[in-house]
Amino acid sequence: MVIRGQSDIEIHITDHGYICLKQTDVEGEHVVSFAPAYAAKVAGAIRELQDFAQKKFEKSELLDD
Repeated sequence: MVIRGQSDIEIHITDHGYICLKQTDVEGEHVVSFAPAYAAKVAGAIRELQDFAQKKFEKSELLDD
């Protein structure tokens, strides 16, 4: 599965049942795997950090310009 609008991130289930996020960029592949039991905790943590991360991202774009 590929996230719409984010074609460099792939999500799949491993043969052992782990949820795996894989991002490929110029530096290579970056992989994060976690057990399904932690999916809700991971999603919650991402939700909590989303606003903070977006503000930091926007600030870094301004500094780069």
